[in-house]
Amino acid sequence: MKIRFVFFLWALIYAAGAAAADSRDLIRITNGKRDQVREIEATGAWVNYVDQNGVVAEATIDQQDRLKLMGYSIQIITQDITGIYERNFKAREGRYLTYAEFCDTMAAIVSNNPHICKLETLGLSYRGNLLLMMKISDHPEVHENEPAVHFEGAIHGDEKIGWAITFELLKYLVSGYGSDTLITRLVDSREIYLLPMFNPDGYIGSSRYNGNNVDLNRNWGWMWGNESNQGASPFSEPENRAVLSHIWRHPFVTFVSYHAGTTFISHPWSYCYSYQNTIPELSLIQFLSARYDYWTHYTYGQGCDSMYPINGSTKDFDYGYGMMGWSIEVHLSKTPPASEIDPTFNLNRPAMLELIHNAGKGIQGTVTDAVTGEPVHCQVWVSPANWLSYNHPELGDFHRFYLPGTYSLTFRAPYYQDTTIENVVVPDTGDSAVTIDVQLTPDSSATVFAFRHIYNSFVNPASNRTYPVRALGPHDDSAFILDNGKNICLDMGITVYDNEGADLVVYRSAGSGTAQVQAANNWQGPWTTLGTANEPATEFDIGAAGIDSVRYIKLTATGQFYLDAIEGIKNVGIARSPLSSLPPLEFRVRSNPAKGSIRFRLNRQPESPRQLTICDRSGRLVQNLNADRQEILWDGRNRNGARMPAGVYFARISDAPAVRFILLR
Repeated sequence: MKIRFVFFLWALIYAAGAAAADSRDLIRITNGKRDQVREIEATGAWVNYVDQNGVVAEATIDQQDRLKLMGYSIQIITQDITGIYERNFKAREGRYLTYAEFCDTMAAIVSNNPHICKLETLGLSYRGNLLLMMKISDHPEVHENEPAVHFEGAIHGDEKIGWAITFELLKYLVSGYGSDTLITRLVDSREIYLLPMFNPDGYIGSSRYNGNNVDLNRNWGWMWGNESNQGASPFSEPENRAVLSHIWRHPFVTFVSYHAGTTFISHPWSYCYSYQNTIPELSLIQFLSARYDYWTHYTYGQGCDSMYPINGSTKDFDYGYGMMGWSIEVHLSKTPPASEIDPTFNLNRPAMLELIHNAGKGIQGTVTDAVTGEPVHCQVWVSPANWLSYNHPELGDFHRFYLPGTYSLTFRAPYYQDTTIENVVVPDTGDSAVTIDVQLTPDSSATVFAFRHIYNSFVNPASNRTYPVRALGPHDDSAFILDNGKNICLDMGITVYDNEGADLVVYRSAGSGTAQVQAANNWQGPWTTLGTANEPATEFDIGAAGIDSVRYIKLTATGQFYLDAIEGIKNVGIARSPLSSLPPLEFRVRSNPAKGSIRFRLNRQPESPRQLTICDRSGRLVQNLNADRQEILWDGRNRNGARMPAGVYFARISDAPAVRFILLR
């Protein structure tokens, strides 16, 4: 008994010591500067913000000791800030939900409000937790020709107030629909996507990082690299890949990611601390930021010089893809007492609603095939800024926020003739919107070109102020300068097939740099080397590399490589993929809820064998089924043959949105 007691006492002491070792203090590094943030974060400290008095961060005792050895001076602002956050989170009188409670509540909300809510599982986190997203619209099961907006919280899992106000927005919209005229109008005329818990692993563990120790706000594909906890590669983490697929399916007008640790409205760019306010459509992002500031008084500015520079951020990728993106810091405390949730949400609520409203202003329309009338997925370039966005791949509708003024629009897609519309006037009356419906003329001899940017390595912003999107479209002497040793991955938009002779050409607009060229049919590889681009126009025969088709191209530079464009050689080696006319693979549950067994119905026969994965509401794998036909039956048993209890389950195929269903007994 005595031995047992001693062991128990030792275990308690060890656990207390381990907890203390992980506990962080809120500190001020008084001699820290903006350009030292990466060095400070390399110790494992979490930087909150930078001001004239130094760098404010959260750090363990060991990390503080390392910072002192590096010559930094430290003041303790709040001891054991970690413990304070944990006590605030666990206080039962509050409304911070546990992960399990959050999943249950999301299921209850959609069950009670199916007329305006659709619950989707975008994917699973690194540790297998669900990424639950709610779509709110008057016809949530289908995509309508309406502007879409996205709000998310807790990409840094310890910043729980971001989760809370996103979740409060969901509750506010649902509870006010049908009785509040403003809410009803917005829900009826918009598609509103809410992802309250972007990083469930971090939320559960009260950590900035996901379960793989990666900062998800350093893992995105615009200027990735040179950061601590950035991940093994751009989009290495399943959470970010899931949201990337979400963006490809539903391009947004505005994209807001909520953070905490200070108060600030941070707009792109994040990476370019050496020159200020260079975003191509600065007036647009500043107008919307100023409107958010009007309600919250947070102040706003370009993230890199108003806060501190980072690479691989969400908001930079958002804007690079044609969306207005922000990281909005909403509270000085990452997890304040639950009594602060309502005041913080109430402060942000009118700004949130105005952002949703403003998504309908600017330029909108649809793009279709002039012969068939079918939607055409295309680039939409708007001048004078000459910046692009994309229309919806399903209906062909596009929506971009623009201020009143006169613009020129160019619509561009592989196998179609470019269409440019001049003198498009956004009015300054009413809702300030103009509708432009466009028909593109198909042309089998038209240029095939790099259609979409997926990721690139960071560049030196002091000497390289070019953008990856300049490598998209046909060659035009407007280039993205790929710095020495850095890479870029581009999507051709269609499959390029091997034919006799050369199939692809890489254009270099200036300089003498070279680039290794690799190809794949999946943007994550495996990659096959085609050769080296070392001329103003270098041709490649993909068959000579032993492959018969490619869709994705990756270039890695030696010296500075001025990447103008990548094109398919006209009339040679290019063919429409035989699958390109097939609709995206989707499925639904027949008779939901159902008793005993569940039937799934696919919208078409899969072109290749797939797996249908079933998980319980906590994200644990229950069963894998072969999805090789249009109707699939699950008998309600797990992989060990045991019957599963009644409850809420989720099923998904590939990258398609997950489907929620209820199993009865």
